[in-house]
Amino acid sequence: MAVVISVANQKGGVGKTTLTMNLGYALADMGKRVLLVDVDPQFNLTFGLIGMRVLDYAERHVGTLMTRESEIDESLISVRENLDLIPSHLNLSAKEIEIINAYNRERRLEKALLPVLPDYDYVLIDNPPSMGIFLVNSLTASDYVLIPLELSYFGVIGMQLMFNLMRMIREETNENLKLLGLVPNKFTKQTKVPKLRLRELKETYPDAPILTTIPKAIALEKAQSEGKSIFEFDGKSRAAKAFLKLAKEVVGIAEG
Repeated sequence: MAVVISVANQKGGVGKTTLTMNLGYALADMGKRVLLVDVDPQFNLTFGLIGMRVLDYAERHVGTLMTRESEIDESLISVRENLDLIPSHLNLSAKEIEIINAYNRERRLEKALLPVLPDYDYVLIDNPPSMGIFLVNSLTASDYVLIPLELSYFGVIGMQLMFNLMRMIREETNENLKLLGLVPNKFTKQTKVPKLRLRELKETYPDAPILTTIPKAIALEKAQSEGKSIFEFDGKSRAAKAFLKLAKEVVGIAEG
């Protein structure tokens, strides 16, 4: 049965999509069967993986799954060996009102994914940068939350918002939800600020696991602009090595 991980942060611009894609590729390269799920109406993960083919999935994407207008087998896209995708779509936002007004609305994603969970080792869910019905569905369906963050003042302070949301989800819809860890992203050694913020993060949240730091790298930006994973673009780069290390940490925690 798959381990379901939400990659989430209510703050935008912290690298959720980049983390989801590259962690997915790293796990797949380790021989794990991985399903990526894009529940962000901005559909950056979907576009990065399949480009303009996103237009072909107007009637079979994550939103139509949650409104029960399509079956999950119709929505699965094979990206490469060991790696599949359930896409988002540019009309996903239009489904939000339908889902909000639906019966058992918080569990729509959980129920949609249930039939295929035995087929995968890991399900990674890329989330929008806001607290809404899509993020609530994602956290309700997940075993773990992985939180990328930038080591800025507001990035560190914003962690409390995520922890408050996780506490609410545990109380209301998913008592087994756990924090997998925090992933400092876009890290640079060129100034003292990131190191200072990392120390503050550890002092403020001593019980929160801090996983591999992902460096700020031009290779990552170029790979993303070309719709490639860092492993396809430059598998020997510092960023590629960091994501592989992160994947091994995730497996170590999730599989004990």
